[in-house]
Amino acid sequence: MIPDERVERTAELWAHLFEGLQGYLVTFTGQQSTRPGARPSELDDTQQRSWRWPEEKDDAATYLLGQSGVGRDAYFGVHLFRKPGTRRGEHATEVQALWVDGDGARVPKDWPQPTAVVESSPGRHHFYWRLTRPIAPEEAAQLNRRLCYGMGGDKGKWGLGTVLRAPGTRNYKRERTTLVAGGVGA
Repeated sequence: MIPDERVERTAELWAHLFEGLQGYLVTFTGQQSTRPGARPSELDDTQQRSWRWPEEKDDAATYLLGQSGVGRDAYFGVHLFRKPGTRRGEHATEVQALWVDGDGARVPKDWPQPTAVVESSPGRHHFYWRLTRPIAPEEAAQLNRRLCYGMGGDKGKWGLGTVLRAPGTRNYKRERTTLVAGGVGA
């Protein structure tokens, strides 16, 4: 059984990112590959699911936390989609929050500070900036790219197909397994 406070913490971040929007929340899970010759952090047995937002948010959070509990890395799409079963950018809804996978980078002091920060593993953070109004997905991707490159974040995580680690889940790709402690907070 997943403790209610862990489900609430994950749903709280999603509400911060998606409140007022309709669409499908995408989850993505996988197990770290043990195949000879596998790239570092390569996932096997990947599974992607779509959940109606906001109706199925608690089910999605429970699912990701459960998957993490059985040794799978657990991620969510950083914006909603108009169509289930896809993470393709052309199916993205309007975007309510920008994101950067900091990958060890920090937000410069003279920049607008994020409205939410999640520690994805020790010393590594995901940063989110809630917007005053939703914007077109293509505009969000370009702004994310500028944020990411400007602060030296993970340059592969600014696009519309991005998934980031869910709060309260374990990071299995580093040398030691760590619990993601973060939730909404800046």
